[in-house]
Amino acid sequence: MTWQALVLAPLFTVAVPAAPVPPCPSSEEKPDLVALLNRTEQLLEGRSTRSTLTMTISTSAWSRALKLKILTRGRDLALIRVVEGAPRETGMMTLKRGEQLWNYLPQAARVMKLPSGMLGDSWMGSDFTNDDLVKGSSIVDDFAARHLGLVEKDGRSAWAIEMTPKAGAKVVWERVEMVLDRESCVPLEERFFDDENKLARRIEFSDIRQVGWRKFPAKLTVVPTEAGRKTSLQYDDLEFDVEIPDETFSLKQLERGR
Repeated sequence: MTWQALVLAPLFTVAVPAAPVPPCPSSEEKPDLVALLNRTEQLLEGRSTRSTLTMTISTSAWSRALKLKILTRGRDLALIRVVEGAPRETGMMTLKRGEQLWNYLPQAARVMKLPSGMLGDSWMGSDFTNDDLVKGSSIVDDFAARHLGLVEKDGRSAWAIEMTPKAGAKVVWERVEMVLDRESCVPLEERFFDDENKLARRIEFSDIRQVGWRKFPAKLTVVPTEAGRKTSLQYDDLEFDVEIPDETFSLKQLERGR
């Protein structure tokens, strides 16, 4: 959920609220969770985004880095371009339109639509899957939340919150645990549990920066249960609510390799 808002800002992007975002209820031990999580979503989302980031994939045996440029509009449109990487990767693009994905392969100069059978495959060898890019969710609309108490994370006082899917919600997790910073209302950690209630992966958020009117974690690290693996995303540049031409998200433009 929230990590997608950070990557494709996301797959969960919504309109910026007309009214100012309320201050973080830092002094409250048990703030209203709907209001709190709404505020967190507003911090992480925008009508559109333009960003440059470095994705580093690490295992116990090797590590490699890709520089990505990402453009998004709303929840349904996103374009990811590899601008620096290995020769076979540089110039690759992924276009998201709704729940469909296409890849542009520069060496073959062709576009390939991803069949549903490949949605579970790793995206660019990372700890994200193609399905992660397609399936967005809202922490307010799709999950019921309850307080687990106050905790300390990386020297910060934080709220621990458990979220379980509402009836009919299209989510793959049995439950999600989130740790929210009390000072900024920014997530510090998320833990995802599968349908057997086993921890499947966790995401750590760090390098909290001021981006316009909002606080934003400029780094996230995905740690699956597989030992020795992790994928980190470090934002080099991020803009919210930018003008992006309609043709940016068209198949015709993708076929041109632009």
